[in-house]
Amino acid sequence: MIVALTFLYDDNQRVEPEWYMPIIPLVLINGAEGIGTGWSSRIPNFDIREVVNNIRLLMDGEEPLPMLPSYKNFKGTIDELGPNQYLMNGEVSILDSTTIEISELPIRTWTQTYKEQVLEPMLNGTEKTPPLITDYREYHTDTTVKFIVKMSEQKLAEAEAAGLHKVFKLQTNLTCNSMVLFDSVGFLKKYETPLDILREFFDLRLQYYSLRKEWLTGMLGAESAKLNNQARFILEKIEGIIVIENKPKKELIQVLIQRGYESDPVKAWKESQQKGAEEEESDNEQDNDSAAVSGPDFNYLLNMPLWYLTKEKKDELCKQRDNKLENLKRKSPSDLWKEDLAAFIEELEVCRSSVQTAIRS
Repeated sequence: MIVALTFLYDDNQRVEPEWYMPIIPLVLINGAEGIGTGWSSRIPNFDIREVVNNIRLLMDGEEPLPMLPSYKNFKGTIDELGPNQYLMNGEVSILDSTTIEISELPIRTWTQTYKEQVLEPMLNGTEKTPPLITDYREYHTDTTVKFIVKMSEQKLAEAEAAGLHKVFKLQTNLTCNSMVLFDSVGFLKKYETPLDILREFFDLRLQYYSLRKEWLTGMLGAESAKLNNQARFILEKIEGIIVIENKPKKELIQVLIQRGYESDPVKAWKESQQKGAEEEESDNEQDNDSAAVSGPDFNYLLNMPLWYLTKEKKDELCKQRDNKLENLKRKSPSDLWKEDLAAFIEELEVCRSSVQTAIRS
């Protein structure tokens, strides 16, 4: 995808592009939050598989499905209260008449903060409220939360009646009415829903798959011409039409030019793409002069190993020439995107399986 992006230049050196174009909208996967002059933005995380599924629905001409925020390894629940308003719940359970277990905290609530701001005041009481619990113990790991809290039967019954999540402050509200992002042309834009972000990304990404197909078609066309020349060279060498043994290189180059062989098509095509991306005419003139001095490049023919000069290799090159470009021409930009998404999900499953295996071991 890099080939289709617009790169920036720093001190005449090409650096990163204006922006990257991944196959999924990463701002919906990673979320975003920040404050700028006159603007604030808050975008929650969403499940990566739901995002991929919605992209596939859009490619099939269907409406995407609503998405709830989702956070990796979060064991609690997230409920939708209204448009862009959500309630995030931790996990709490009753072990016996005097014991509860807190096994998950709301998103962005740390165990140390929760202990200091919630459990310690409940244990010691304050000027306005008496103690609620009699003791608590911590059994956390680097990936899990576990508080074992002790309290009297009466206090537990009262807390249960009032709602354990509410009493133990295991609920937080998430409001996302300010989803502001820079769009593709660098303007700040407010999005009403995460699906609006997804749709805009989809339309732009599909355009760039069209650009990718154009680039790949040009590249494979150059490779096809290269393979065609190599197959023809092998055939003419086998038939004795071209003799390269004991001849000066300049004479060989003249023979190849006279017989209509192209200077390395792939190299020439890449150079033309690079020149087309350059902004300064002086750079182009300098490149043209250097190309003219170097002359045609037939190393892709003359540097082939001797074992290439066989009928089998000639037939293999002809087959590659015919297959690569035709396979690409049959694919639409959506087909290219679907292939990338399938490969991405497959690798995602491999990573998840590896993590689960490591945890079990």
